[in-house]
Amino acid sequence: MLKPFTTADAKVKTKPRKGQQRSLWSVRAITGRNTTAPILKDVPEIFADVAVMWERKVARIKVEDVDALKAVAGRLATAIESRLGAHYKEMKKAARQHPGDVAAYLTLREVDEKACAEVPRLRLRALDFGVKALLEK
Repeated sequence: MLKPFTTADAKVKTKPRKGQQRSLWSVRAITGRNTTAPILKDVPEIFADVAVMWERKVARIKVEDVDALKAVAGRLATAIESRLGAHYKEMKKAARQHPGDVAAYLTLREVDEKACAEVPRLRLRALDFGVKALLEK
């Protein structure tokens, strides 16, 4: 399962060269840059299935259901990651500066729209899930 995002995760591992922008979204690590991915609204996995781990109900979950929850969370994280690749491909074609950063922003905006539609009261938890999914790519 994905852990909550912390500021320790945001630290850059290497020192950038002079004039180089720091970025959390490593271009080399973006998978699926050459394929198209469905919009997150069309993905069959929903945040309501994953929202169980963000509520107090998680203490009463059965051990048999933990694997199913991990599988749904993994598929949703993979869908978010593939949308990052699709957005990166579009931004690279449009010759935008820092296409990885723009692609991450657009992907997180889609995550926010999906979260508002499915679990509006847990919107920030869903965004946290999206950021962590992008960082663990």
